[in-house]
Amino acid sequence: MDLDMDGYVDPYEEAAAEGDSDDPDEDDSDAESDYEEKSFGLLKSGKHRVRNPDGTFRCPFCLGKKKQGYKIKDLLQHADGIGVSSKHRRHGRERANHRAFARFVRTDPSFAEDLVGITGIQGAITTTPANENYSANGNGKAKANVDTAGSSSVAAKVGPPQEVERFAWPWACVLAAGAGFNAEDFVGRVALFSSVEVVPLFVDEMEVTETFAIVRFTNDWSGFNDALTIENYFSVNKLGKKEFQMRDSGLGSVEGDGEGDVKVYGWVARAEDYDATTVVGRFLRKHTVLQTIDEVSKTELEKSGEMVAILASQIEEKNRYLQDLETKKNATELSISRLEEDNRKLHEAYNEVGRREDLIEASS
Repeated sequence: MDLDMDGYVDPYEEAAAEGDSDDPDEDDSDAESDYEEKSFGLLKSGKHRVRNPDGTFRCPFCLGKKKQGYKIKDLLQHADGIGVSSKHRRHGRERANHRAFARFVRTDPSFAEDLVGITGIQGAITTTPANENYSANGNGKAKANVDTAGSSSVAAKVGPPQEVERFAWPWACVLAAGAGFNAEDFVGRVALFSSVEVVPLFVDEMEVTETFAIVRFTNDWSGFNDALTIENYFSVNKLGKKEFQMRDSGLGSVEGDGEGDVKVYGWVARAEDYDATTVVGRFLRKHTVLQTIDEVSKTELEKSGEMVAILASQIEEKNRYLQDLETKKNATELSISRLEEDNRKLHEAYNEVGRREDLIEASS
């Protein structure tokens, strides 16, 4: 923007003089909206000067004020404050002008560099527009040549989509070793860990270069924790899946010469193991399914919901049974009460008959 301010005339006053027929005392919302749009258009035209030679900023709608050397953050706070002030303190046109000015500062590309890193200001631009070029003027000072015809759009940085990890469920771990290891000996290698069972995997091929077993766990979260515990144990000892895959290249762990020196590797079974064409993949596809953590959580919640529904049904049935017992108890108590009353009346009648007989005998 040109910083020469000689002969400056407020373009808003020019526009008003040319035919603004609105009543200056009008203060309704429609009039304010018209003022705001008109002021915003004048600001975009580049006729207003808001940048001082010393790098500070001025408010074009407060020309009579002493302070005309704002920092960009203070300038926005000034414009926002007046823009939202109450009607009894500020005229409608003044509020509309400052709202337009605040919007202009936030959206015009010429302020993008000044707004970078500004915090605490709602809607401030935080990146530099791509179409901003810098050249040196005759005095050796850097001057920004920016297209002020419209607002710049800042493209959001979108990284590659993160692949959701999928596990074999119910949870399982893969144990692997090279040739010469008895598959039944896998059990001893994980005896210290909690698991449901260790299933050795046998193949029919005559020449077997790899031996596998599957460690199975419960399908709840404690089972998942047990599986991760085993994986972490092998990983810490450099005997994870990565080392198993690298062993033939000479970059991973080296197999021993004797049976006792054969290294055993272990890791949690995931999608790659599930989809493999090996004996491991065939076993996992037969006995497990692929699930994400969210899917397992949803399944567990559904099971919990079903269990709650079953328990609620059982409670309701027991309540009905208790109500039936209560009804029968009340009926029995009523019957007993009636029997006691009848028995009392019989005794009274019997006693009355006895007294009469005694009176008859005495009178005779």
